[in-house]
Amino acid sequence: MSDGPGSEWTLSAIVPYSWAAIILLSAAYWLYRWQTERARRQQSQLLAQCWEAGRELIQQQKWPEALAVLDRALGLVGYRPDLEAELYFYKGYALEHMLQFEQAVCAYAASQASEVRRPHPKYRALATFRQGYLLARLERWENAEQKLQESIEETSRVPLPGLRLSALRILLGVCQATRRYAQAVRCAQEGMRLAHSLGDEPAEALLHDLAGDACLALGQWEEALRRYEQSLDLFRKLGLAHDELMVKQDIGRLYQVCGDWDKAFAWLRACLSEEERAQNMASQARICYDLACLHIGKGELNEAGSLLQRSMGSFRQVQDKAGTDQVGRTLMGLGILMHRQATAGQLTFRDVERGSAKLKKEEE
Repeated sequence: MSDGPGSEWTLSAIVPYSWAAIILLSAAYWLYRWQTERARRQQSQLLAQCWEAGRELIQQQKWPEALAVLDRALGLVGYRPDLEAELYFYKGYALEHMLQFEQAVCAYAASQASEVRRPHPKYRALATFRQGYLLARLERWENAEQKLQESIEETSRVPLPGLRLSALRILLGVCQATRRYAQAVRCAQEGMRLAHSLGDEPAEALLHDLAGDACLALGQWEEALRRYEQSLDLFRKLGLAHDELMVKQDIGRLYQVCGDWDKAFAWLRACLSEEERAQNMASQARICYDLACLHIGKGELNEAGSLLQRSMGSFRQVQDKAGTDQVGRTLMGLGILMHRQATAGQLTFRDVERGSAKLKKEEE
């Protein structure tokens, strides 16, 4: 049974409508695609503008303004995932300069994590190093050491010798803070080799000085003196008078620890004269305190008292509360010691009581 003329008319009427629907749907799809792509381009442009503004604000050291712009950029980072690590790194950098260290550590961790799967990470080693540095400032020694070690490992894959040297110096400080002086010496030795190969003589001189501190803590006095002398020679060669004076004070303290009072006095008095000429009150306060301790060790209490009073005045002048408190405690102890010496040959009330009791017993 064949279809009649009515069915042919119906089919011929439906076909044009079908094509029209297909054309409309295609047009709607392409319009949607065009609008989506347009919105994506607009958001990408806005992200690029925010990132550019953020970099300019960072260069101008306008940290709160930079942070606000970077947060806005991170809200759009889905349109440019390749910028995520960089944006988080500079967010951490801004937070660090705003002294918001915990938040900065989190931002650096996000930067590090966003580059895990990238074949050529640009910010991972830097972000790891900044985490270690901030964790050390927060005195979270174990976490700081872990991040600094990671940073050193990263620099073995990515040629960043300057960053490796900085990581070694901070790791050395962490080892000293946790009283692992032998490991501190090893860090210093590796750092000195690297600094020498880079021709970074200031860093090499500083590492010699830090190695001397660690050797002194280990009781290796001759090695400590050798390190200090090498540091002093380099700083003299470079004409860095302030750093040179720092090492001279370290040598004076070394002789103090060794019990060589004459050499200790000679070095520290020479340092005090230089700081008086430079009118550096903070250093004068510290050296006067060290000299006072030497006089106490020799039993010269009056001289020690005069130097402690001078140290106290200098610390107060530079508003160093920790130094003022330290000198105050030492003055109190010195006062007790002087009182005991002054009354050593005198009978106390308790002595008189004991003597009276003894006489009464003998009479009985």
